[in-house]
Amino acid sequence: MATTTKSRQMRRQYGNWPYPQVPLLATLPSTHPWELNVAWLWDRCGSGAAPRRPRIWIAGCGTFQPYAFAVANPRAEIVATDLSEPSLQIARRRCAWHRQKHVAFAPVDLADESTWPDGEFDLIECYGVLMNLPDPAATLRGLRRRLTARGVLRLMVYPHWSRQRVFQVQRLARLLGLTAHERHHPRVLRSFVTSLPKAHPLRYAFTSYADSRNDAGVVDGFLHAGDRGFTAYQLGALLRDAALTPAFWFHRPWGQPDLMAERLGLDGRSQSFVLDQLDLWQELRSNFIVCARRNDAPPREVQPPTPHPLFAGDTGSLRHKLRLERLRWFGGSVPMRTGEGDYVLAPQAARALRKGRAADPSNPLVLGGRDHGPRLPAHEDFPAESAWLRAASAIRIGRGARNPLYAHIFAAFELADAHPELALPDIDDQIGRWLPWADPLEARPILFGLTPYATWQRMQTNVRELLAKGPLPHADGYHEVRLLGDRQALQRVRDRLRDHSGLPQRHFDDAELRELFVLLFSYDRLSLTFEPA
Repeated sequence: MATTTKSRQMRRQYGNWPYPQVPLLATLPSTHPWELNVAWLWDRCGSGAAPRRPRIWIAGCGTFQPYAFAVANPRAEIVATDLSEPSLQIARRRCAWHRQKHVAFAPVDLADESTWPDGEFDLIECYGVLMNLPDPAATLRGLRRRLTARGVLRLMVYPHWSRQRVFQVQRLARLLGLTAHERHHPRVLRSFVTSLPKAHPLRYAFTSYADSRNDAGVVDGFLHAGDRGFTAYQLGALLRDAALTPAFWFHRPWGQPDLMAERLGLDGRSQSFVLDQLDLWQELRSNFIVCARRNDAPPREVQPPTPHPLFAGDTGSLRHKLRLERLRWFGGSVPMRTGEGDYVLAPQAARALRKGRAADPSNPLVLGGRDHGPRLPAHEDFPAESAWLRAASAIRIGRGARNPLYAHIFAAFELADAHPELALPDIDDQIGRWLPWADPLEARPILFGLTPYATWQRMQTNVRELLAKGPLPHADGYHEVRLLGDRQALQRVRDRLRDHSGLPQRHFDDAELRELFVLLFSYDRLSLTFEPA
């Protein structure tokens, strides 16, 4: 029943709001999606030379991915599937308009393996889908069974800690009675959140979200029927239990576990441990994107240096050949999903690629030459994590307790003392290690509360006082506590809701008003006083 209900919710949401909302005529230059090429992904994962005509399954394709993968893999056999028929229709029309004829489309429910396409695949793309499913572990095990021996599964899931602000906006929307079922509700949510003060972290989270300017993006991000985040430990265990091994992290440099382990003095720890630290300290700056292989795949293989197939030879359409010719004479830049900004390609390097000469393995458009895989162990368990997550999000009772709006920020400060078995250094040592590498998001008018590092630097005295209080009693919900000045706080929320037109008419109980007060009005303080009810 749970599987059926969740699938029905997802089918309804993406049927009404096909995502992403990209104009049908929008074009993708043929040199841009090079990191989605199977040969490049296989090289980064140590799978060796990819088949000349690889087989790709986009599991949960949305409206745009089939086109992007078709451009990146002109010789591939591509199967694009989705739960949403309207999304499939848009994706089919997009590929037809852009003359990408090597993509087949089919409706598939990833929660029901009987609907899946037949056969094995050299690349399975499951991007932003697994967290919407009722049993992610079962689906992941099924996807693993569909991989060829050296095949690659590219998986994206939301991170638990870095997405807390989005989850708080989602909670705000639910409390306000806003859903994906009403066509005007995305606009109402946009109006309500953007009316918050510019110093409010929830306003920042909403307006900095790339899709917040279109209604389908608001639904997918903030009115979603059931997404979730994964901690790095949860993701590591999910991969391990599905008999998959991380082969390449599709992250920017600061999100690579090997590099950050070296920078932060965490050598010898697992990828899960290092990625959890990046996520917890709000320094990951992306979703978790991992390319995984079967754990019984052949040993990693380093190929001789060869040019990226999209940039070599004279194959492809006339328009593609003209782009390569332009790069050959004038150079240019190509966007990087796994780097900072664009990669600038000099004319000489472009000519070398075009002629099949690829001696420089540091060039991201060169395959082979070196092993790009992670060196750290894949995973280590954190047995107490479930209890830690509950404690980290719990409401604390007492005078000057930490503000629940900033619970995920305090989690970074509290983890070492709460769980000494993790062998983390003390908070001052941790801050010192982050000093050369942290990239705070805070800037006027937001002075604290976006990243733990900047919050500590700017509010150190306040944070130390709150941490010195030690463990405080926990409450299971806002019905068990009262705010200091509770009556005035609740009235302030009522007045705010009454002043904003367009919100659904509904009755709020005191616990809901209390939670709304925290979400809407407590952003300028790190502590709040909660008393037992």
